[in-house]
Amino acid sequence: MVEGSDQVGSIVAAFAVIHTVAVGAAIGQACLLLAAGTKGKRFMMPHAKAMIQQPRVPSSGLMPASDVLIRAKEVITNRDTLVKLLAKHTGNSEETVSTVMRRPYYMDSTKAKEFGVIDKVTNAMFLGFRFFGAGQEKIMADVLSPEEWDKNAGIQVVDGI
Repeated sequence: MVEGSDQVGSIVAAFAVIHTVAVGAAIGQACLLLAAGTKGKRFMMPHAKAMIQQPRVPSSGLMPASDVLIRAKEVITNRDTLVKLLAKHTGNSEETVSTVMRRPYYMDSTKAKEFGVIDKVTNAMFLGFRFFGAGQEKIMADVLSPEEWDKNAGIQVVDGI
């Protein structure tokens, strides 16, 4: 199973609007998760980077050749799944995604928008409460602090540990 595909499945299955934001670097599976957000709600900071690449073969060490072959087949299957997911969420053909994934494919925010990973390049001011839809400010204001969560869960914080 492609790392990250479980999260993508959860995002797609959610009946909520999923906002995704790349703040620093969305590399590999993070780029897939960024692209899997709700269309129109996928954002990237102007100086952030995104990168897609082929899955890597896990270290084979001193494995028997038959085990190396099993892992290689699994990586090919994972690559094909990743290509399909990225093609679906970016609007590119599987051939296009497969071609750019042959080597690490780095994208600045402009290139990521052109490739279909994001919908909008945003700035830090937009990531405040204005980022949320109507009524979200109240929801965010009602979120408990970590200390309140701990207290309600019966967790006692001991200083000095």
